[in-house]
Amino acid sequence: MNLYGFVKGLGVKPVVCGNIKGLHDPYRNPTTQAGFAKQWGLNPYMVTSFADGTKISFEQAIVANATGMRVARRGMFGPTIVDYVVGATPGPGVFVLGTHDHPAMQHYLNLYKLGKGPLYLFYTPYHLCHFEVPNTVARVALLGDATLRPLAGPCVDVVSAAKIDLKAGEVIDALGGYHTYGLAENSDVTQAENLLPIGIAEGCRLKRDVPKDAVLTYADIELPEGRLCDRLRAEQNAMFAAAPISA
Repeated sequence: MNLYGFVKGLGVKPVVCGNIKGLHDPYRNPTTQAGFAKQWGLNPYMVTSFADGTKISFEQAIVANATGMRVARRGMFGPTIVDYVVGATPGPGVFVLGTHDHPAMQHYLNLYKLGKGPLYLFYTPYHLCHFEVPNTVARVALLGDATLRPLAGPCVDVVSAAKIDLKAGEVIDALGGYHTYGLAENSDVTQAENLLPIGIAEGCRLKRDVPKDAVLTYADIELPEGRLCDRLRAEQNAMFAAAPISA
C-alpha cells in the first residue's frame, strides 16, 4: 500500500498490485514443510500457509479491499487486479503496474528509465515483515495514519479449496494444514455461490465428500455451535449485502 500510494501520488493510475513469491504449491502440508519450519524456528502450519497460497490470497484480498480492485479469476491473474508472480529475482517484494495518459508525464517517465509505456513498473525488491511492523504501528500511534484500511465494503474474499479428497464426517483442520488451501475470489461471487471463507473453515464438519481442488460451500459443511467468527461473518454479510462493491 505504501508503493500504491507513492504511484498514485505521481499521477500514475495503478492497474495491477502484485506480490512476488518464491514458491507456490497448493498441496504442501505441515509434513512437507517441517524441515524448513524447524530450520527457522517457525510453526509448520504457518509455513505451509505461505507455501500453499493461503497467505498471499489473504494479503492480496486485503490490498483489494483497500483499493477497490478485484481478481480476474478465482486464484488471481490478469490486468486491473491484485496478482502475484512466482520465482522472480530479486525477490520477494511487491510491484505496481500503472498507466499515465498525459504526454508530458509519459515523456518524463521515459526519461527516468521507466520506458515508453503504456504500462510502467514500480517495484520494491524486499518484504521485511518483522522490521516493517514497528514502523507501521508507530505511524498509526504517533501520526494517526493507517498504512491500509478497507476502502468500503468487501471486494475480495479468501475461499476454501480442498487440498486432498475430503470425506464426509471429517473435521477441517487449521490454516496451512492438510485439508484446505485458500484462493482469492471476488466477494460478489463468494456470496452468489455461497462459498466457504477459509477463515471460517477450521473446525467445520463435512456433510459429504468433496474432491481435491473443489471449492467448498456452506452446503458442504456443518458449522460448530456458538462461534464468534460465524456471528461476525453473518453480520458482515448482512451489512454489505445491499450495496456490494464492484470495480
